[in-house]
Amino acid sequence: MPRLHLIGTVGLLLVVTLAMAVFYSWRNEREQRTAFARIEQVITQQQHERLTTEMQSAVSYLEFQRRRTEDVMRRSIVEQVDAAMQIAQAIYDREAPHRPPAQVQKLITEALRPARFFEGRGYFFIDDMQGRFVLLPTAPQYEGRAGIDNRDDTGNYIMRGLINAAYLPQGTGFFRYRWYRPDTPKLMADKLAYVRHFAPYDWLIGTGDYLYEWEALQKREAMQRLRGLRFGASGSVGLIDAEGRSLLSPNNPALEGLLPAQMPELEQRALQKLRDVAQAGGGFVEYEWPRPGAREGEPLGRKTALVTTYAPWGWVLVTSMFNDELHSRLRAETRAHEAGNIQQRVELALMVLGALALGVAGSFGFSRWSRRLFANYHSELQQAQENLRIAAIAFESQEGIFVTDTRGVILRVNRSFTEITGYSAEEAIGQTPALMKSGRHGPDFYAAMQEAITTTGAWSGEIWNRRKSGAIFPEWLTITAVKTEAGEVTHYVSTLTDITQRKAAEEEIRHLAYYDPLTRLPNRRLLLDRLQQALRSCQRMQRQGALMFIDLDNFKLVNDSLGHEQGDLLLQEMGRRLVASVREDDTVARLGGDEFVVVLEGLSAQPWRAAQEAETVAEKMLCALAAPVTLDGHEVRGTCSIGVVLFANDQARTEDLMKHADLAMYQAKESGRNTVRFFDPEMHAAVVQRVALEQDLRTALQEGQLRLFYQPQVDAQGRIVGAEALVRWSHPRRGLVSPSAFIPLAEDTGLILPLGQWVLQTACTQLARWATEPGREQLTLAVNISGRQLRQTDFVAQVLQALQQTGAPAHRLKLELTESLLLDDPEDAITKMSALKAHGVGFSLDDFGTGYSSLAYLRQLPLSQLKIDQSFVHNLVTDPRATAIVRTIVTLADSLGLNVIAEGVETQEQREHLARNGCHTCQGYLYGRPGPVEELMR
Repeated sequence: MPRLHLIGTVGLLLVVTLAMAVFYSWRNEREQRTAFARIEQVITQQQHERLTTEMQSAVSYLEFQRRRTEDVMRRSIVEQVDAAMQIAQAIYDREAPHRPPAQVQKLITEALRPARFFEGRGYFFIDDMQGRFVLLPTAPQYEGRAGIDNRDDTGNYIMRGLINAAYLPQGTGFFRYRWYRPDTPKLMADKLAYVRHFAPYDWLIGTGDYLYEWEALQKREAMQRLRGLRFGASGSVGLIDAEGRSLLSPNNPALEGLLPAQMPELEQRALQKLRDVAQAGGGFVEYEWPRPGAREGEPLGRKTALVTTYAPWGWVLVTSMFNDELHSRLRAETRAHEAGNIQQRVELALMVLGALALGVAGSFGFSRWSRRLFANYHSELQQAQENLRIAAIAFESQEGIFVTDTRGVILRVNRSFTEITGYSAEEAIGQTPALMKSGRHGPDFYAAMQEAITTTGAWSGEIWNRRKSGAIFPEWLTITAVKTEAGEVTHYVSTLTDITQRKAAEEEIRHLAYYDPLTRLPNRRLLLDRLQQALRSCQRMQRQGALMFIDLDNFKLVNDSLGHEQGDLLLQEMGRRLVASVREDDTVARLGGDEFVVVLEGLSAQPWRAAQEAETVAEKMLCALAAPVTLDGHEVRGTCSIGVVLFANDQARTEDLMKHADLAMYQAKESGRNTVRFFDPEMHAAVVQRVALEQDLRTALQEGQLRLFYQPQVDAQGRIVGAEALVRWSHPRRGLVSPSAFIPLAEDTGLILPLGQWVLQTACTQLARWATEPGREQLTLAVNISGRQLRQTDFVAQVLQALQQTGAPAHRLKLELTESLLLDDPEDAITKMSALKAHGVGFSLDDFGTGYSSLAYLRQLPLSQLKIDQSFVHNLVTDPRATAIVRTIVTLADSLGLNVIAEGVETQEQREHLARNGCHTCQGYLYGRPGPVEELMR
C-alpha cells in the first residue's frame, strides 16, 4: 500500500507538471511568432523608406546638376571673352600710339590665335561688324572673307546673329546656333557663343562651345558625386543607361561600362530584372547579389532596390542595400527566443525532476524526518543565528547586494543584484566577484582595494564591471567585512549601485557646456580650445591652418516666412553639410544664430598653396549649402558668405583670428554674398579707421562740428532762384571731411537720422531768414532726404514740425529724393509725399535717369521737378546719346508738368547745349561751388 501511494502521488504530480509546461510553452511560442511577424514588417517598411529618401536625394541632385549646365557654360565663356578683351585692349593701348592700325590689328590677332581652352575645343574668333572673318584659328583660309550669309542647318544666319549679340550690354551678348561637331564633322550640334564689341576697330571678339560637351561634363560630375554616396553599411546608388550599360556600380566597379551580355550570369540576371522594373514604371525589387569581398563558394546576399528612371538623361537610378543590414534586430530576437526556449526546457526538466524528487522524497522523507528532527535542531539554530547576523547587515539596503565568504566565493545575492548585473542567484552563487570583472582596472587597483579592506574592514569607490550581456557599466561599490564578537572575519557584504544614469547626466552636462544643443556641434568654448590646439599643432608641424567664418545669407527670411522651427531644421541640415564637407580631424562649430566656424589643420606649409587648399574647401562648402532643402513642403535654396584667415603658429591670438575671419566674412557679404573672401590687413585697418570715424561723427553731432553749405541754382538769365543745402564736416584734426566719406557711414550706422534732422532744421531756419530779407524772399532751398528718413513712420510730422518751429514757408522748401530710394516701398513714399505736398512742400527727383524707376510710379509721384544727373551733363558736348537722353527727360517733364534742373554744369558750352534742349535752370561749378550762406549772394 505505501508503494502504491508513492507511485500514484509521483504519477499525478508528473501529469500536472507536464500539462502546465506544455500550455505555457505553446502560448510563448504563439506570442513569439506574432512578435517576429510584426518586427519583420516594420523592418521592411523602414528599409523601403530609407531607399525612397536616398532616391529622392539622388534625383534632386541630378536635377540640380542638369539645370545649372548652361549657367556654368555661360560663366566660363564670359570669363574667356573678358580675358581676350583685356588682352586686345592692353595691346591697343600700348601699341596704337606708335604703330599703324594694320600692325596693331596683326599683333592682337596673333596674340589670340594660339589660345586654347575647354579641353582644346575652345578658341577665340574675331569678325568685323560688316561680317568679314578677321581671326578664325580653325580655318585660317577664310580670314578676310565675308561670312555674313553663313547659315546653320536650321536656316539661322550665324554671322548676323553674332553681330547683333555684340551690340548687347556686356554680359548679355550670347547667341545660340548649330555648327559641325568635332567628333562627327558631318553632323551639327547646338553651340552657344558669347561676343563683345571691340570699339577701336569695330570688331566683335568671342568664343563658344557645344552644349552637349558641358552636359557630359555635368554628367561625369554627377556620377562622381553619386559614387561617393553611401548610406548605412551597404547602401549605395547605381546607374544604368538606356542601352542597359552599367554606368555606376560602387559595390563592383568592374561592371561599369559593360553591357548585360558582357557580365557574369548572376549579375546579368539581376541587371535585367532592374531594367524590367524601370520599364514598368519603377518600384521596389529584390534580387541576389554577391557580397563585397566574398570568396568563391560563399552564399549570395539578398538585396532590396528601389528603381526609377531619370528621363532627361535617360538613366535608370537604383538605390539598394542588403536585406540583412536592417535584419539584425530580427536575428537578435530569434537568438533570444532560442535561448529562452532552451532555458524554458531546462527549467521544465528541472521542474519535472523536482516534482518527482519531491514526491519520492516526501514519501521516504516523512518517515525519517521525525527521527532526525531533534538531531538537526541544534545545527539549524546555529545556522539561523548566522543567517540573522548576515541579513541584519546585507538586506537593510535596497541596492544590489551579494555576500561572500572569506575566500571570496559568492554565497547569496538579492534581487537588485540580478536586475543590475543580469546574473541570477543560481549563476552567481559559487562564483567569485571576478565573474563581473571588466578588465579596465589593473592589479594595482585591486591590491589597493584589498589592503583597505584588510586595514579598515571596508572599502568604497567607483568601479567598472561587466553585466552578463557583456555590457560594461559604472557602479559605486561598498565592501564591508562581517566579524564575530572575537573580531574574526567570517563574511564580506558588498553593496553596489548602478551609476550609469548619473554618469550619463554628467556627460550630458559636459556636452551642454561644450556643444551647441541644436546642431550638436562644438560651441564657442570648445571652438576656442580646439583653435588653440590647432595653433600649437601648426607650430609643431610647421604647417598652415585656416579659420573660416560662415554666415548663412538671408536666413532671417526663412525664419520670418516658414517659422523658427523650420529655421532650426535648416540650421541642423547646414551643420550636417558643413561636417560632410571637411575632414574628420577638422572642426565645425556653431557660434549662434546662423553663424558657423570651421578650423582646418594640416594645410600646406606654403601660404599660397594653403590658401588654395582653404579656398577649395570653401568652394565645396558653397556648393554643399547651395543644394536645395525641403522645409515644410517648400524647397529652400540657401547660400552663404565665407571669410577665411590663415595661421601658421601659436603667436597669433585666437581673439585676433576670430576678429579677422569675421571681417573677411562681412567683406564677402558686401561683395554680393555667396562668395569667399580672405582676410587682408588693409581691410582691418579700414575697419579700425571706420570705427574711429564713426565715433568722431557722433562727437561732431554733439559738439556742432557740422556746417551747412549752399550751392546756387540759376535760371536762364543767370539769376539765383534757389540753392541746394549740402552738409560739410569741419573736423578739428582731419580738416574738411568729404561727404562721400561720412554720409555712407552715417547711412550704415543709423546716424543719418539725427544728421538728416539737423540738416532739415538748419535749412528751414535759413529759409525763414530769407523770407524776411528783401530780394531773397523768393529763393527756394533744396534738402536731400535719405532712405532711412523717408521710411520713418513720423517723417511727415518731423518735416511739418521743423517748418512750424522755424516759421519757414513750406512752398519754398524742396525735398530731393533719389530714384532708388522710391523703389523700396513706392506706395508708402507716395502717401508721405502727398501728405507733405498738401502743405505746399515741393519734391525734386534727384539723379534722374540713372535708376530704374517705373514710369507708372513716376506718373503717380507728386513731384514738382526732375533733376538731370551730372553724368549726362558731363558727356553732353561729346556724346550724342547723352544729348538724346537730356532731350527725352525734358520732354517727359514737360508732358508731366514738371520743372527741370541740371546739376554738375561746369562749362558755358554745357550750359548752351542744355538751353538748346529745353533745360534753363542749372546748378554747378560754372555758377559757384558749395559754400557758406554769406558767399551765396555775393
